[in-house]
Amino acid sequence: MAGDTNANKELVHRLYGTLHAEGDAAAAREILAEDYVDHDIPGIGQGGREELISAVQAVRASFPDVKPELFELVAEDDLVAVRVEAGGTHSGEEFMGIPAAGASIRWKEIHLFRCRDGRIVEHRGVFDLIAIMQQLGALPSPG
Repeated sequence: MAGDTNANKELVHRLYGTLHAEGDAAAAREILAEDYVDHDIPGIGQGGREELISAVQAVRASFPDVKPELFELVAEDDLVAVRVEAGGTHSGEEFMGIPAAGASIRWKEIHLFRCRDGRIVEHRGVFDLIAIMQQLGALPSPG
């Protein structure tokens, strides 16, 4: 049985509201299954629950005021897809070798989560790293 699609959407919403928006690793460990597999952790590739938590905490260390906004949560069977727009001020630690200079930036993401037994078990996703690097001045902007 795939589970309740509304409950699965709520799991994804809770993950963003706790880990991504607040850095709450304990809440993430409750939402993500112990055998969670993430196929697309930025800078790492495939990893598990702890690698995702570390990656999100690193982004939050660079962008302490990061705020993800979720749009179009769509669920079918055990899958949840979501479009995310996030932004923050690069006022913390360096990001991918770029020192903080106070730039306020925004970026877009698309994610697909698989849920099982009330927890998230798998993730695939993409985010617009080119837009981030352009806004931080590490790449030229088009035009």
